[in-house]
Amino acid sequence: MAEIIQMPDNPISRADKQALESFGAHSIALGRATRFHWGNGRHGDDVFEIYHGGPFEKLAVRINRDREHDMFCARDANGQTLVSGTLDHVLAHLEEYFSDLHDAHLPPFG
Repeated sequence: MAEIIQMPDNPISRADKQALESFGAHSIALGRATRFHWGNGRHGDDVFEIYHGGPFEKLAVRINRDREHDMFCARDANGQTLVSGTLDHVLAHLEEYFSDLHDAHLPPFG
């Protein structure tokens, strides 16, 4: 008889992890972030974190997969929800969020 293996309820798939890391690298390449990091959240789930800020680096966003609602959720450093939904939806919203965050820290032209 085959052994039954219990998988986590809502793991982040390998393809989703690659998409998140690609987004993190894209944000770094555009100067909107300084690094990304994989950590563990409640229940031992994977959490993807993106940092920004140069020498005084700080957490910009934390992305995880919500078990209860079966969707991705992005929160700022204070834990406020920025966006939730499919991974594509979350990343599209975060593209704008990081653009606005980055532009707010640039000196004005002139």
